[in-house]
Amino acid sequence: MGKAVCFGIACLDILVPGLDPSEFYKETIRLDDFSYSTGGDAINEAVTLAKLGHEPILMTKLADDAMGRLLADLGRSRGVNMDHIKTARTHQTAVSIVCVHKDGERNFIVNNGSDNEIGEDTADWEAAKEAGVFCVGSAYGARGLTESLPAVLKKAKELGLTTCVDIMIGSEYVGKEGEADPAAFLKYADYVLPNLSEARWMTGKTRPDAMAEKLLAMGAACVVLKDGENGCWLYRKAGGAILRKTFVPAIRCDVVDTTGAGDNFLAGFAAGLLEGRSDEDCAKLATATASASVRYLGAAGLKDRAEVEEILEGLKR
Repeated sequence: MGKAVCFGIACLDILVPGLDPSEFYKETIRLDDFSYSTGGDAINEAVTLAKLGHEPILMTKLADDAMGRLLADLGRSRGVNMDHIKTARTHQTAVSIVCVHKDGERNFIVNNGSDNEIGEDTADWEAAKEAGVFCVGSAYGARGLTESLPAVLKKAKELGLTTCVDIMIGSEYVGKEGEADPAAFLKYADYVLPNLSEARWMTGKTRPDAMAEKLLAMGAACVVLKDGENGCWLYRKAGGAILRKTFVPAIRCDVVDTTGAGDNFLAGFAAGLLEGRSDEDCAKLATATASASVRYLGAAGLKDRAEVEEILEGLKR
């Protein structure tokens, strides 16, 4: 069992399943049920890391309000160390209404919440000294969070932590590809894990190899390029050249909800790092974890480590 810091966004998800987009035009929509859960990249990663048998330390900001207290209680009940969260002073706790369509895709309705106050002061470096991995969830998810990353990741590296940076292009960055320079924080990133559209946004390139080459040139030590239902590519420098380590295929399954699939992928990858696995084996564990997660409603649907191990065993048959 290892410890990992999950630094970044946490919110309360209100899950509204089974909607057809046409129903948004109705005055009243009656559903069989809806539910609430932990949400936001950092806490999603933390909850999954706990289910995989590790000790996640969440570092985020929540308001001192009913939603914040509920979210803190939910995190603790799921094995997350919530003792190092900071208090947001000028915003409500972040809340996301997740409208899940019948095909498993989703739309989000979010408030202008506590994630806007995440910055350098969100990190607790004394607590971080206990960890082996430092996960960011996610770059470009909020402006203050993104602008803090060069200093935060530099400090994490100084403490000897392995750094993993997930990407999410938040609404304030959409259409502003050239505004924020990834090189400012990628030089402190051991692993960066964008999907194809995020990598295209970050690099301006259209071919996966070119995307990875530019991200490596910006300073990332390893690029894990996620290609959705197809799988992922791992790229790493070898001398002066770019070495494509391997392709890890996705695991086919019946998809219920893709919310949090990327967060579960990162959690699985970080778990592999804590366990001393190779990059390829980390990617396999990440892929199995993401595959398990999309079989349920919500980002925190994964049952436990045994479920992931069963999927991995199935690949060997």
